Amino acid sequence: MNNIKKIIANKLALSFFIASIIILAIYIFLYKKVEYYVNIINTTAISNNEINKDIKYDKLTKRIIGYPNYGEKYADLIINKINVNLPIYHGDNLELLGSGIGHYAGSYFPGEDGTIILAGHNTESFLKRIEELIIDDEIMIKTNYGTFKYSVFETKIVNETDENSFKIDNNKEVLIIYTCYPINEFIIGRRTKRYVVYANLIGDSYE
Repeated sequence: MNNIKKIIANKLALSFFIASIIILAIYIFLYKKVEYYVNIINTTAISNNEINKDIKYDKLTKRIIGYPNYGEKYADLIINKINVNLPIYHGDNLELLGSGIGHYAGSYFPGEDGTIILAGHNTESFLKRIEELIIDDEIMIKTNYGTFKYSVFETKIVNETDENSFKIDNNKEVLIIYTCYPINEFIIGRRTKRYVVYANLIGDSYE
């Protein structure tokens, strides 16, 4: 009887192992296709969004007037070198990141002389090519109240828990953009590292 139980247990274990391998193989095979179609859906969705045109800018106080609501689009992120032209939403939950670039609600807005923190997915239609950016490459944020140009001065890989890499400064306008890392590797589970780009404000023009 014990031998029969061992045989059944071994067969069940083998069956489970084979099933796991098959499921993993199917997941890997379908990963790129699923990502492709998700990107198409997201790209279609973001093309219909309009920038909030009620936001104004006060040059004396260097603050915007009429802050966007959480989840509202207020700008476009343009990085010509890596073919990025995406909407920026105030907020960074998963729903917003599925449609564009998220703006951390605790950070500043363009033109306010403080740290701006943006996040985006590392997939094809979003920030997959962000590693191609090097020192002095240009990044632009276009709002209805002005256009702001930034120059990359540093890139690095950090742990997601590294708060020092995302410090908010209220004395200097620095743009921080980050995405999950590694970017071009298949990984099961969540990524615990971030690829971060830092850029200084080098020019602005107000509407």
